[in-house]
Amino acid sequence: MHTFAATPSSSPLIVLFHGLSSSPLELSYLANVLRKSGFRVETPTFNGYNFGDHAGNWNDWLNEAVNYVSNLQMKESLPISLGGVSLGATLALGVGSRLDNIHAILCLSTTLNYNGWAIPWYRIFAKLGIWLGLGGRFKYKERDPFGVKNIQIRAYIKKAMSNHQISEIGGSYMTLNHIYQANQLCSYVKKNLAYVTAATLTIHAVDDEIAHPNNVELLNQSISSELKRSIYLGNSYHMITVDNERETVAYESIAFLKETYDILSNSKIRNKIISPELQRFLRVEKSHQELNKLT
Repeated sequence: MHTFAATPSSSPLIVLFHGLSSSPLELSYLANVLRKSGFRVETPTFNGYNFGDHAGNWNDWLNEAVNYVSNLQMKESLPISLGGVSLGATLALGVGSRLDNIHAILCLSTTLNYNGWAIPWYRIFAKLGIWLGLGGRFKYKERDPFGVKNIQIRAYIKKAMSNHQISEIGGSYMTLNHIYQANQLCSYVKKNLAYVTAATLTIHAVDDEIAHPNNVELLNQSISSELKRSIYLGNSYHMITVDNERETVAYESIAFLKETYDILSNSKIRNKIISPELQRFLRVEKSHQELNKLT
């Protein structure tokens, strides 16, 4: 596990999930800026999900992520926030649909459907390829533009891929098994988005080549969050944590988190000045109002 923890334990904790067949490298810039702004950040890794691993089962990824966050919740005084990029955002939403008391979710390049302009036509045949026994043998290789619009950064990424097979945008390839399991995770999360109630910030590039911006519309139409905010970027591709507008992504993420934690803090202060008797009365009144609406 790769962890950033340099601020007091009383400060809010953010758990960030990287994309499929990748590593926490793609979150390093965001994590460092969050840490400098007073947050604690953890970027866990899971077997069968990281680059270089044999593809695991999507349900195992999700269960590991849920257990990881659940264990942290038992130790934390403040509610935990989640976030992720690409399929990591999908994974964060999956965790948010299963666990209560998630404070906020940062959805960066959310991938509920792989429908961007650079997705190969043959991806729809992933299930057939698995049936034919090609799951571990077929490898989809990352290629230009590598999810990056900035030409200089793209050149750096290309060199890193050639030398090390991994870079800040992920690994140099993923197997058909990875692709199939990703599709399964997306299907599950889409069916359970209504159970997501945490405050949600969605940041997405209008030119995202992996996940069309209509992923944002699907997300916002389906979740049950009272607070949901969307920001669209005009000068990036899919890897917005690395590309031209990474500073904007970090700034907007921090602003959103601080705003929501301030709301939580102010809410606690207001509750403290109300007597327990009055709090009970208000809860009963609210219940009566909700029942009247139903009848």
